[in-house]
Amino acid sequence: MAIIPEVEKLRSLAQLDVDAVGTYEAAIARVKDQLVRERLNEFRVDHVRHVQDLNAFIRQQGGEPVELRPDFKGAVMKGMTAITSMMGTEAALVAMLGNEELTNRTYELALSFDWSPEVRQLIEQNRKDEERHLAWIKDAVRLRPWTRDEAGAHV
Repeated sequence: MAIIPEVEKLRSLAQLDVDAVGTYEAAIARVKDQLVRERLNEFRVDHVRHVQDLNAFIRQQGGEPVELRPDFKGAVMKGMTAITSMMGTEAALVAMLGNEELTNRTYELALSFDWSPEVRQLIEQNRKDEERHLAWIKDAVRLRPWTRDEAGAHV
């Protein structure tokens, strides 16, 4: 059975999201600040949804869906994020910043391919999620909300 190029590209995107789930889990496990943990968990859930939605298209095309298990690259990324996150919230966010920059670039590249309208719409949706993740993480690294007291002043 021939492998359809579109299916392989979708599997690659889905695997990237699987790997992102692992990096978020590693960061969440080490971040103490509740606000940051909650936001990172929201982003992790987005990545899980991306995998599920991409897998639906992969199945429709007769392809093998991606399991929610990191590949070698994902395991390395998760390990590096875990180690970096041990240095605190800011270090965890800087690690996640790099991970999200990779994910954003990959989704941007994916939009250059010729997709069916339904698949293109999904990829554009996922790309918007990635842009939102990246923007929040950049702002958090810059504004350091975990260093503020209840009145909003730096502590």
